[in-house]
Amino acid sequence: MKITCIIDNRAGFKSNLYAEHGFSLLVEHDDKTIMVDTGKTPLVMRHNLDVLGITTVEEVLISHGHNDHTGGLAALLDSKINIHPNETKFYMHPQALTPKYAVEDDEKRYIGFPETVDPETLNREWVTENTSLGKDTWIFNQVEYQCGFEPIPPYLRVEVGGKLLPDKFEDEINLVMKTDEGLMVFSGCAHKGIVNILYSVKEYFQDEIYAVIGGSHLMNAPPQRIENTVEAIKKLNPGVIAMGHCTGFEALCHFKREFGDKFIPLASGVGFQL
Repeated sequence: MKITCIIDNRAGFKSNLYAEHGFSLLVEHDDKTIMVDTGKTPLVMRHNLDVLGITTVEEVLISHGHNDHTGGLAALLDSKINIHPNETKFYMHPQALTPKYAVEDDEKRYIGFPETVDPETLNREWVTENTSLGKDTWIFNQVEYQCGFEPIPPYLRVEVGGKLLPDKFEDEINLVMKTDEGLMVFSGCAHKGIVNILYSVKEYFQDEIYAVIGGSHLMNAPPQRIENTVEAIKKLNPGVIAMGHCTGFEALCHFKREFGDKFIPLASGVGFQL
């Protein structure tokens, strides 16, 4: 299995790839390609796919509706970038299209699904429950709140009936792959809490966690939450931890200190085999 980070907040100093506050990951397994999220802008998605020589994306999982995970979607609809755009299937929860905002200091900023993309034009499949994609690959969204230290930031809102309500991220979905070594869990931002997600996945599939890959939304988190998260993941004893995007620099450093060679810091263009 080959995993390539297409877009992340960081890129190497000598890299030809672009970075932005966004996330996109490509999983290639058994002659199949699954992309998790599309970054924030079509420009960065087009450039990075071109540099990496990726010309076909068969399936795309939209982890949630925020624009730093959906904004590059338009690039995948361009046949000059993605050879068969009409055949690319998009998996998402219906609520990913609900208007989303960041509200701070009484000012609201739209951070939802790109308004330039008509969702009706997508070859999409709604996902509202745990769903098998075949060959031990699942979309997982039935996350239970099992620990008390992973609150959703209150500034993240969703517009319902003309009111801005706290976003409970009912639209958040994750990719899970079952392997001989255990479960591989791919998260976009883990707004519901990376530990909650891992506990829920482990309980649902009755198997051990082998790999944790993606964002963990620990950027600007209090030190105690970072400590609690690292300790909880240590107890799960995964073999691989690859974190980036919204994880934040302090948490990335903490993961590196605790997990050593098991830890892979994600950046645009970082690839590895599992």
